[in-house]
Amino acid sequence: MRRDRFCVVVFGREPVPGRSKTRLAAGMGGTAAARIYAVILQNTLDVAAASGARVILSLASVPSGAWIRDFDVSLELQPPGDLGDRMADAFSRRFSEGEERVMIVGSDCPYLSAEHLRGAAVGLDDFDVMLGPAPDGGYWLVAQRAPGVDLFSNIPWSSHNTLLRTQQRLDAIGASWSILEELGDIDTADDFEAAIHDPRTPGELARRLLKALKVRTLER
Repeated sequence: MRRDRFCVVVFGREPVPGRSKTRLAAGMGGTAAARIYAVILQNTLDVAAASGARVILSLASVPSGAWIRDFDVSLELQPPGDLGDRMADAFSRRFSEGEERVMIVGSDCPYLSAEHLRGAAVGLDDFDVMLGPAPDGGYWLVAQRAPGVDLFSNIPWSSHNTLLRTQQRLDAIGASWSILEELGDIDTADDFEAAIHDPRTPGELARRLLKALKVRTLER
């Protein structure tokens, strides 16, 4: 297994006012929430590229032609089904293409770094699965090495015990696993405020997020 080769699949969606980040929009307005999400999504793609990985943007719905012209990464559409079905499909596609180490990340974590991704890739030398825990009981990353395992069966999604149930599933099927640093994302106005002042958020990203927030005044 080549230590310098891995693939990152970013799960995301087109930033559309009124449909993107609805919990964030409740406190900041739909346009500001969509613009904030656009900034975080682009940062996630930049971080993934900086890690040296092959990067794929996996979209939950068909995007507009104007929006996708701004991206120079590979794009694909997620199939119907719940989150587990869609992640299982992403892993299956990558392994069928010959990738040996594959990770899926969310698109709204401002603390994500290239070092986190490279660390997950190295961890797959010793473990079948790597998990990046989130404060809400889910995870910001799940990574597997080929050929992969059936780890998404009977997992409650968007639950406070999603991570725990995934760990229990891995134990039940005899798969080895390890966890990375806990990282949060931006789902609410409070999350946004915390990210702006958190030293883990790169300064340039914080400035871009604050600039995106300014459109809130135009919605009033």
